[in-house]
Amino acid sequence: GVILGTLGRQGNTNIVDRLVSLIEKAGRQSMVVLLSEVSPAKLALFEGVDAWVQVACPRLSIDWGHAFTKPLLTTYEAEVALKVAEWLPVYPMDYYAQTSGPWSNHSNNAAAKAASLQQGA
Repeated sequence: GVILGTLGRQGNTNIVDRLVSLIEKAGRQSMVVLLSEVSPAKLALFEGVDAWVQVACPRLSIDWGHAFTKPLLTTYEAEVALKVAEWLPVYPMDYYAQTSGPWSNHSNNAAAKAASLQQGA
């Protein structure tokens, strides 16, 4: 399942669309669920879900993922599991950074990413 967080500005429909497409290309099924608060109790209501990918706050998976009965992946972890991204030696905590990977909140902001990379050169 793919969770689109609706609390504040955390969720990103572009990332959800990308994930659903990648999941389908991998020959798997998914469903999108909109939640303002992601909790173990809420996710337990859904039967037949092997894992969750949350498009909200990456810290939810990192800090509280152990509380869920099914894996609760960040978008980066999902892309690694789907074999479209490499596991990095340093875990990318740059979800909101302009120069982050395609799993991030600014993945469709190519102009900003290019400008940011130029500044670092």
